[in-house]
Amino acid sequence: MDLSLAQQVLAAAVATAEEIGVRLSFSIADEKGHEILTARMDGAPWFTPHIARTKAKTCVAMGMDSRDVADLDAAHPGLLRVIEEQVGHTVTVLGGGIVVKDADGVVVGAVAGSGAHPDQDAECARAGAAAWLA
Repeated sequence: MDLSLAQQVLAAAVATAEEIGVRLSFSIADEKGHEILTARMDGAPWFTPHIARTKAKTCVAMGMDSRDVADLDAAHPGLLRVIEEQVGHTVTVLGGGIVVKDADGVVVGAVAGSGAHPDQDAECARAGAAAWLA
């Protein structure tokens, strides 16, 4: 992942957000969960960039979409607290973060959106993920 690809991923996510009429923030993280690019669309709530970052980092740390972390949390109460101690950052169960895996199933990063309904956040993030893998 480099900045040029991250910008393409962002453009695809923003285009989808504009198509469905929402204003979001997006964060794109590499395979280690390091932030490559975070941006807030005009009109997106001021606090949403941080939430998008947290969703992206969660996806990479957990190897799954952020929404799926809720099932893990429900099945194993208290586990997320222990995981947070190990990874050194907040792990969220909010939907809208999409893990990106290569053809072999290896995590290569994540795209996350924040600012609308979690299903809309995820829809836009999936568009970014598709651009990543194109």
